[in-house]
Amino acid sequence: MLEDWTSGFEAWLRAHAAWGAPLTFVIAFLESFPIVSILVPSTALLLGIGALLGAEILPPGPVLLACMAGGILGDAAGYWLSRAIGGRRVRRWLPASCRRPYAWSVVVFRRWGWWAVFIGRFLGPMRAVTPLAAGVTGMGQRRFQSANILSALIWAPVMLMPGSIGGWLARQMGPEPDPLAIAAVLGGLVLLWLGWQRLRPRLATPR
Repeated sequence: MLEDWTSGFEAWLRAHAAWGAPLTFVIAFLESFPIVSILVPSTALLLGIGALLGAEILPPGPVLLACMAGGILGDAAGYWLSRAIGGRRVRRWLPASCRRPYAWSVVVFRRWGWWAVFIGRFLGPMRAVTPLAAGVTGMGQRRFQSANILSALIWAPVMLMPGSIGGWLARQMGPEPDPLAIAAVLGGLVLLWLGWQRLRPRLATPR
């Protein structure tokens, strides 16, 4: 069902390329806003947008800037929200599935501070609660926003790049690609995925 939905989204965006940057902003915002990122398939949609960039259907500059801006404002909104409502309400409103990552994020914030914001954007479980933990622990506005902005500048191209590479390769192969070339590309992607799966638990495990 998710694959059908994302395929339909890509098809619609191919026909309405002018909406590429605004939609990228909204998706990146939802991907970065606390809790909502768990409910919305934002990562799959950003990969699809990246594929359209690689196929030269969407303009890379505006889309990349929109992705950065959405990521920055999504985290910032979560941070401001947690500071406004306080730690008790944050813990009360959190879904059960987010309480453990949230508690761990608070511990990580008290130890690592700025780096917890920066690295947390790239880790799925932490990304959903990082802005909340930053606000609850009383992290200063300047420290949070500097880590928020710098991490988003790196996160946006990282999120769009896999899809862009796939779209570019599809365009280079043409309508009748060589089966050996397809096998080589798929093999490379599998190796990258396996390497990431081995590395991710080490990054996500508290020391």
